Amino acid sequence: DVEVIDPRPPALSLTSLEDMCTEGGITFVIFIVSVGIYMFMRKTLAKNIDRSVTNPFYDKGEGNDQTKFFPRMLEKFEGMFILPFVPKELDSFIMWIFFWFFITTMPMAINRYYKKRWENDVFALQGPFNLISHVMGCGMLNTTAIPYTEVLENNPPPLFSQPPPTEKYERIDWFIFFHLSIGMLWLCAGFLQIYKNKVGGWSSNREEHWDIHRKFGKLGFGISFLHTLMMTYITWENPLNQSTAIKLGYLGMALQSVRLFLKGAKYASATARSPKDSFEKKKNMKLHEMTMVEFWVKTIRGSGTIRISAWFLWFVGQFLPPDTRDVIDRSCCQTFAKDGFGDASDCWKPVFFNHFTMNFINDWLELLYIDMRIEDEKVKAEVYKEKKKIWVKFALRMVFFTFAAPLIFADRFIESWLDSVNLPYYFEFILRNMAEGATAVMIFLLFYFDIFFDRYEDWLIPVLGFLLPDEKAVKED
Repeated sequence: DVEVIDPRPPALSLTSLEDMCTEGGITFVIFIVSVGIYMFMRKTLAKNIDRSVTNPFYDKGEGNDQTKFFPRMLEKFEGMFILPFVPKELDSFIMWIFFWFFITTMPMAINRYYKKRWENDVFALQGPFNLISHVMGCGMLNTTAIPYTEVLENNPPPLFSQPPPTEKYERIDWFIFFHLSIGMLWLCAGFLQIYKNKVGGWSSNREEHWDIHRKFGKLGFGISFLHTLMMTYITWENPLNQSTAIKLGYLGMALQSVRLFLKGAKYASATARSPKDSFEKKKNMKLHEMTMVEFWVKTIRGSGTIRISAWFLWFVGQFLPPDTRDVIDRSCCQTFAKDGFGDASDCWKPVFFNHFTMNFINDWLELLYIDMRIEDEKVKAEVYKEKKKIWVKFALRMVFFTFAAPLIFADRFIESWLDSVNLPYYFEFILRNMAEGATAVMIFLLFYFDIFFDRYEDWLIPVLGFLLPDEKAVKED
């Protein structure tokens, strides 16, 4: 018999000099140290951090009990992981997000052109740490990619062509090319709209600026609508044969996009119709800005946070045994499962962990925005209501995650154990599906739970107010 050698790289050891230097494991240490140095410098030297920022669950000035565990824990967490990264201005914040989202997305198009297949390359994020390791005289981690297709010999179809009348998987080139193209267009259009938000962005004349802002906003809405529609269509067609729970997750992302647009349109309409220089106008303008930043970040997550979280899970996975790595790293699961190592039917697991960490990054970015300096204390209080919702959602997700994650990791063990025993059908059915059931609950908390925080009894009114504003409201704005 021929011995079958597992092609999956073995786990790197943090205590092995060869693994850390020769194999490039030191890049993980470089990453941790780089983040630590940045946090220390920002916390001790930066002047723009608002030291008065606290968690939204109690007010120090009202003599409330400050010994409660949850509020104190949140304040410590914010002080360590959020405040050091809070940007000074919105335009610099959006510029950095756009820059990182762009450079993590472009390799996908480059790989399609040069390698003739669609794959997500982690080189854009891993490259700087590999370079530092190389300068130090050590090796570099092999930046494997997450493959989506086999080699495709033909060129991608024209952008607005009809999908080929063939099997779903054979149409994957059309699906991804169209989705990527519209996504990049929305990435750029949304960035411009937010980056030029302040008076002077489009024009130094206040009235002219807001007029252009609204017109470009309608154009951006059209692009984002097309992007969301394409995402929904791909989810429905499911050319990559994703599991039901993952399909529900992608559908939830589309519903989130609709929810955030309705919320942003409501605030835009209220802003245009509020008295000039009033508190209502300032409040609605800030809430509109906040909602549209969240709308842009979350609708473009396929170009940004989902890729950053995939890289981070790949990074951590280098130090885990191959069978454990399969559970969190899409690259390992999707690359080697087709060769018989690992189980392709289990590749929904790393996709779920990818979605979970992606939402964690999205919440972090939203908190960075909220913690930027706000001069008006009343407006700040309104914004902090949204901050409270973020923490409530985060706490619920983490509570359920502590139950779901062990079930997902133990799923293969449970399956093999059930194959060796004889249990009643219904009991066995429950045990075999516990991991997927827990994942479905987590998908609900990640993508559907937000809906319960908003009510749109008159949802059509703000939409029409946004798309067809009256001239008086525009001039007053």
